[in-house]
This record gives sequence, structure tokens and C-alpha cells, in this order.
Amino acid sequence: MSVKIVHAADFHLDSAFGALSGEQARQRRRESRELLTRLCNYVNQNGVDLVLLAGDLFDSDTTYRETLEALSEALGAMQARVFIAPGNHDWYGPGSPYLTVQWPDNVHIFTQPHLEAMAWPEKRLVLHGAAFTASEQSAGFLSGFAAPKDSNLHIGLLHGEIDPAEARYDPIRKEEIAASGLAYRVPVPFSSFLSLHVQLLRHLLLL
Repeated sequence: MSVKIVHAADFHLDSAFGALSGEQARQRRRESRELLTRLCNYVNQNGVDLVLLAGDLFDSDTTYRETLEALSEALGAMQARVFIAPGNHDWYGPGSPYLTVQWPDNVHIFTQPHLEAMAWPEKRLVLHGAAFTASEQSAGFLSGFAAPKDSNLHIGLLHGEIDPAEARYDPIRKEEIAASGLAYRVPVPFSSFLSLHVQLLRHLLLL
């Protein structure tokens, strides 16, 4: 059974845009919110089943209420299941933007600093996701993980760095990816079976 997936990350909504004037910064924030509507339209117009958001949707815990409401509205309007794995900028915990708005029923936010499994029996699919619960995550989420060897398709949703010099942001080793049992292949933009945030805001999208 086929599953159409969209992957996105690093929106950094409500970034301060400190190098811009006040009016320019406001304009950039408005444009960022409009992106949410365009993403929603893409999902609905292309029959997407699953939306994976791999963290840093917000730039910090200082977020405008209208931004939160715009994100909630856009995700709720998607005719797809939506999963969010908070990252180091939008980590899940006291004061988190994720705790200040009511999220639609089709949205699931991972809240634990270890992989949790969410099953979708109709699609024979299991999603494994985890959340940053502080601004740094020295223990790698994939460390010691192996997906069950069964008839399901196992995919992962993480925010982290691959083979970093310092273990600060969910360090992920290439050998851990290989041993994880998660389905993946060479990348294609905006779709992913293993979603990883990479240094310098580059994405490794594994299908």
C-alpha cells in the first residue's frame, strides 16, 4: 500500500530578523506565516497522506499568538495526518509554544526525549519519533535502536546532527542509521522516510 509523505523542517517562525529594520522584520514574519497556507494547499492538492515536521518550527519560545494560531489552523486544514518532532530551538517543555495553543485532532506532537512508536495499521506503517526536551540533547535518539523486523514499514522522525564534532544536538552516527532498520533511500526534496536536521540548515531527506 502506497503512502505519500511530505517532509519539512526549520521554519524558524517568529525569528527576530535582527539585521532588518522593524518594518522589514514584520514583513518577513508575515511571509513566513503565508508559507503555512501554501504548504497546506500543496498537501491537499497532491493527496498527501502524512506530513512529517522535523523540528525548529519556531525560532524560540518567544512566539506571537497569531503565529501559533496560523500554524494550528494550517495544520488542521490539512487532509493528512501530521507529526511534529520538536528540535533544539522549539524544544518541548515548560514555556514551550506547543503548550500554549489547542492543536487539531490530526496533529500529534512527540513529547519524550526517546523514540516512541505511533502505528497506522491501515497503511501497515509505524512512525518512530522523539522530541528535544531541552535546548541540547547529548544522547542520540537512534543509539541502540532497531526497528522490529515485521511486515510494517518503519520510518523515523528526528531532529539531529549526523556525525557531529560535539554531541550537543542529538548526535546521529551513520552506522546507527544503517542498523536502525528504518526504511530509507537517497534523498528527494520534501519527502522522507528518515527525517534528519543537518548542520548549516541542510537537510538529509531519506526515502
